[in-house]
Amino acid sequence: MEEIIEVSSPDLDESLTQIFADPNFLLPNLLGAINVDVKEKSFWCEIPIFGKSTIVIYGRVLSSQNSVIYVIKVAGYGEDKGGKIAVNLSRGKIKISVDLNIPMERLSSRYLKSRINYFKTNISELIRVERIKRKI
Repeated sequence: MEEIIEVSSPDLDESLTQIFADPNFLLPNLLGAINVDVKEKSFWCEIPIFGKSTIVIYGRVLSSQNSVIYVIKVAGYGEDKGGKIAVNLSRGKIKISVDLNIPMERLSSRYLKSRINYFKTNISELIRVERIKRKI
């Protein structure tokens, strides 16, 4: 499953790197993750798929001045399941690329695509609220 989100606004800049590098912000808002556990640059969380069913993902967050990459693995499904989320920031523009290979992709991608579409439509408000919380 591949999705690309592009947002343009004069309020966007590289200072948002610290917001997007936080799994507690990006994973719940983008993928609907619950029980997010972060230790240094590693994370672990659950993504609900069908009602009570969840998949567990874990990985690392790599960040630089204007980009953030989440390297993701799906627990219990081998090396072929996983992917990455790449966030590229520049003045006035954010580009988020989601490339995931998940179990039961035909069914579970519907749920994730709906979460991603929700994130696309509300990203400006989510960023505004997070900036207020963090005083950025």
